[in-house]
Amino acid sequence: MTITWQGLPQAHAAGAAQVIALQPPIEAQVTVQISSQPTPGLRVVRTDKIGRITYHTVSDLMRALTLWLGHARTETQFDYTEASRFDTVGLMIDVARNAVLKPETCNKIFTRLASLGYTEVWLYLEDCFEVPGLPYFGRQRGRYRQVELHEMALAADAVGITLVPAIQTLAHLRNLFKWQAFEKVMDAPDCLYVQKPETTAFLRQVLQAASAPFLTKKIHIGMDEAYNLGRGQLLRDRGLIPQADLMIAHLHTVMALCEELGLKPAMWSDMWFQIASKQHRLYDPDTTFSDALVASIPAVTQVYWDYYHAQEAPYDQMFALHAKLNKPLIFASGIWSWSGLAPGQKTMQATLKAGMAAANRAKVRQVVTTMWGDDGCEAPFESAWLGIQTFVEYQYHETVSNAWAAQQFALMQRRDYQAFMHLDRFENLLAKAPNLTLDNPGKILLYEDLLLQRYAVNLQGHDLVAHYQQLAQDLAASAATPGPDQAMFKYYQHLAHTLSLKAAALQQLRLLPASGKPQVPVIKAALQALRAALLITISDFRALWHHERRGEGYEIMDLRLNGLIGRVDTTLWRLDEWLAGRDPLEELQAPALLMDKYTNGETGRGRYIQIITASAISQNM
Repeated sequence: MTITWQGLPQAHAAGAAQVIALQPPIEAQVTVQISSQPTPGLRVVRTDKIGRITYHTVSDLMRALTLWLGHARTETQFDYTEASRFDTVGLMIDVARNAVLKPETCNKIFTRLASLGYTEVWLYLEDCFEVPGLPYFGRQRGRYRQVELHEMALAADAVGITLVPAIQTLAHLRNLFKWQAFEKVMDAPDCLYVQKPETTAFLRQVLQAASAPFLTKKIHIGMDEAYNLGRGQLLRDRGLIPQADLMIAHLHTVMALCEELGLKPAMWSDMWFQIASKQHRLYDPDTTFSDALVASIPAVTQVYWDYYHAQEAPYDQMFALHAKLNKPLIFASGIWSWSGLAPGQKTMQATLKAGMAAANRAKVRQVVTTMWGDDGCEAPFESAWLGIQTFVEYQYHETVSNAWAAQQFALMQRRDYQAFMHLDRFENLLAKAPNLTLDNPGKILLYEDLLLQRYAVNLQGHDLVAHYQQLAQDLAASAATPGPDQAMFKYYQHLAHTLSLKAAALQQLRLLPASGKPQVPVIKAALQALRAALLITISDFRALWHHERRGEGYEIMDLRLNGLIGRVDTTLWRLDEWLAGRDPLEELQAPALLMDKYTNGETGRGRYIQIITASAISQNM
């Protein structure tokens, strides 16, 4: 096999070689002529032994190489054209939720993102980066060293990706404030004490450290969900000050620091809505921005994040309201990698379809999709590639059908659409519809306590044993197929099997008070089967985590997952105590009540701490 690439720009030759290496060899003698074009987009052509690629930007070139090679695997004649629709199309990767990707993992991700046509990556860091002079900043959190961030920025740049730091300069700092070293700059447990000299000095250090290793002056300064602003130590010191006044004053301080450092900041927009809404609601459609508020906001790019609607109208309303802020705007969608144990694929598809259509109508020129890692980042990064592919297709196509996404997923990544769609069923019990209530029954079932059974009422009415048995069977083929995703699908197959056994064990335990001692051997057998399955599933997950991510943060998963085995052992022991008449097993005899749902769905949505116990796990809770 020989492919001769003619006209490949020297500046991008090394990056292009990395992208080309992602594709399998093609058994053909072909010469491919490469040239730039003045109009946005790309064109890929093949006529037997002659190929042609034209492109506008570096990202167009990288995608074009992937498309050409993908088509050339099976076609000797083709001519495809795509026009790019946005100036920037990015992916935000959250490494601040206990799961810090290894630098080498990030570098591989950058190459694959480039091969799909991405232009930017936002690295959401919070405190997971080194700040010289602040040894406790990000300590034991897997933080990146300055040299690592610089090397990652260089690796991204080599394939045409701009790596952008995304930090927090106001709230979302709960992990930071676990250390007494930062008491002087703390207002509430997650929020900075604003308009204080010590805070300004601290932020200067943080902004300098967050920006220095990167090759761009862009920076995301966060400032979202600052609900406790002025409600902690500042309130005790200064009394009640309107949050709007504090927010604006602090933003001017941060903007002055950014100007001092030559930075170009962007911020989340949600707090302006929280402040201006009469109901203090996020993205209230009845929000009215006063002229005074709009005039007081500095000229900083606003990032409108919204992942929650499957209809276009709510997005249209919010784009219209954002226009009244008179600031540059970026739209941030989400690919629902954080919905629980696995991505919410149908939720991703529905919300992207609506949000991107509205963004196109609003003539937004910059878009990004987010990969949050809420509540422990339990879904492997690898599980998100279908969402990543689907989103980038909106850069080149006004509408993206599921069939088109499936075709491109196979063509460009050689991945199986249907196998990735099976992952949706971990947190979606609906047969065909997207899980728009954001219930997470899989996570609830995994962590549901065997004896307390807090979610028994919520989960009733669903045959969870059959649901997860069938899911395990449907994942078996992917788990047996060699390839880059085999280990992930083996884990998910074993996880689905474990969930079916957990559901069975919970059912058997609920029968004990009525059935009595004859039920005990059946329960013990169910518990032993569950224990054996947990050992395999935990081993799979541990290997996946440490393949992608640093060790810091996994101690949380060790406690969560191995705690499940501990509860199995305790339950077995207490069954023996019950048989001997020494333990009444009072938990199983308590009346069953509906657990708080936090959604309007059938099962509800729970975080780990809500699922496992009603008791405090530390003195501060």
